[in-house]
Amino acid sequence: MAGQSECNGLRSRNHRIASPSSLDASRVSSGRQSKNKKKPKLIIFDLDGCLWAPEMYELLYFSGGKGAPFTPDPTNPHRLRTVGGESVRLLGDVRRIMFELQYDEMWWNTRVGISSRTDQPVWARELLDKFVIDDSEDASSLPAFPLRQVFTPELCELAKDDKREHFERILVNAPGNLKFTDCLFFDNELGNCQAVARLGVTVCYCPRGVTREAWELAVDKFPSSNGKVIKSR
Repeated sequence: MAGQSECNGLRSRNHRIASPSSLDASRVSSGRQSKNKKKPKLIIFDLDGCLWAPEMYELLYFSGGKGAPFTPDPTNPHRLRTVGGESVRLLGDVRRIMFELQYDEMWWNTRVGISSRTDQPVWARELLDKFVIDDSEDASSLPAFPLRQVFTPELCELAKDDKREHFERILVNAPGNLKFTDCLFFDNELGNCQAVARLGVTVCYCPRGVTREAWELAVDKFPSSNGKVIKSR
């Protein structure tokens, strides 16, 4: 039904089981630079074109509807393949940022959610299930986990209505009487960004997905609830 969140199958983050000591120095130091800054209590991500590519509408309309079931790419363990053999990848620095959100104690009091108007929420949920997040570039001993584990289910909206309505429902479900000004949002579509920013949310426009530059810029400028959109390159 219209406006209904479609997050079945998502699970919230497990309790924190490790210190950030094994994260690489550059990421930990960037977090420490913001240690005394106010941090968002809730971080919301768009999905298509923000966390991964191609977008689901591209698979639906330009690839003959050949999306799910997705399988591991035998040539690249960090990618998935559609049933038609097309590669689906995480954008920017999404993998490392999600790893930090899961394990870095800087973010242990921050919840993570989703606001997506994806054309194929079932496919999107499958990608959240099958993308595996690890820190293999640094041979970390911390366990890998499915991307969905970062997100709190009741703070996820995969629905076709306006993203302002997404945020209104998310805040109703969020614990602790959160306000729009407590939130940080990433989206690759400027119209969505402008609409949500008018609520008082700190918003980062990331046309190339959530890159390291976009992430650090948004975290550094939070809170920025003046209705203006933070624009990354």
